[in-house]
Amino acid sequence: MKKLIALTLLAVSGAVVAGDSGADGEAPRNKPFVMVDTSMEKDASALANEYVNVNLTMGVKTPSKTEFSVKVGASAKDVPNSSTSDKMANNIELKLKQSFDLGTFFVPYVSVRLGEKFNADTTHFTHYAFDAGLKLPLSERVALDVGARYRNAFETAEKYRSTRLHAMVLFDVDKSNTLGLRYTQSEAQSYTEERKGWRVHYQRNY
Repeated sequence: MKKLIALTLLAVSGAVVAGDSGADGEAPRNKPFVMVDTSMEKDASALANEYVNVNLTMGVKTPSKTEFSVKVGASAKDVPNSSTSDKMANNIELKLKQSFDLGTFFVPYVSVRLGEKFNADTTHFTHYAFDAGLKLPLSERVALDVGARYRNAFETAEKYRSTRLHAMVLFDVDKSNTLGLRYTQSEAQSYTEERKGWRVHYQRNY
């Protein structure tokens, strides 16, 4: 897993350095991007525990609307009325996403992800996810993204299975900068993975 992550990071880094939109008269090239996001979540049932997440994503988009990316992040769990139960976790995730231009007013997409989560107690496990959704342009600069995600761990002992729905508003400040605001709600096998939350992100396109 570590070798796979290292090779993917190297490949994406090379694409970010080499990729651009192509000069006049040349075929379009890969378009690298970098995104940072932060989110706050609460347990969906009790709405007691809070989770703060911060992520950095680096990736590249091809002319065929295929996207390759690597995301690294950290998550802090804040347990009310406790000074010892707060926990930190780290995560790294590889993602392959494909969007489809069907000539309609919306753009459907699917993606698959593979990740590794590192807990505060030094344990870690591998997980996977499948996403599907639609991007609907509302104006030249504003779009709505709605979709769903299924996620689970390969290890059956890890209660990481969840199904999440999301709705997100995207605003293109210009051709190079995009802002996003997303609401999510998860149903899960594990109580701690059943959450509601908001996320904001900034994406720089090159």
